Amino acid sequence: MPRKYRNTLKAHAHALAELGKALLTLSTSHRNAAAVVERDGASATPGKGELSDWIATSSEIAAAAERLLALQVELARTYGMSWDEVAKVLGVSRQSAWERFHSHDRWNRSRRVSQLRRQQNAAMFRRMRAGKTDDAVAILKEMLQVRSVD
Repeated sequence: MPRKYRNTLKAHAHALAELGKALLTLSTSHRNAAAVVERDGASATPGKGELSDWIATSSEIAAAAERLLALQVELARTYGMSWDEVAKVLGVSRQSAWERFHSHDRWNRSRRVSQLRRQQNAAMFRRMRAGKTDDAVAILKEMLQVRSVD
């Protein structure tokens, strides 16, 4: 997906549209090849290059669909859907659903924690700057740089 990562319903709609376009392109190519084979017989089978392109395109579509599924599960979990409900929809066990998708959710949580830390550091910096001299501000900047490197 060429757009910046944002797990929203609008981003999901865009991803679904892109998958739909890719599937339509692949199915059109297959339909054209089938028409040629029906018209000209077995001697007009698709070449290795065309078959390779179809395999590569199918693989890309499958990978994009897998990423979209992970984002959908993350979004559903954000809106309060339980792992049991996710598993039921996917037709797998709760443990299987959790093992497949929990790391994606954990990554998102850790991203929120790091954003919160940056906000807290910025608020602390504003408070220090409001009441302190330039020397104190320079020391605080140095402390924040050391903390972000760790």
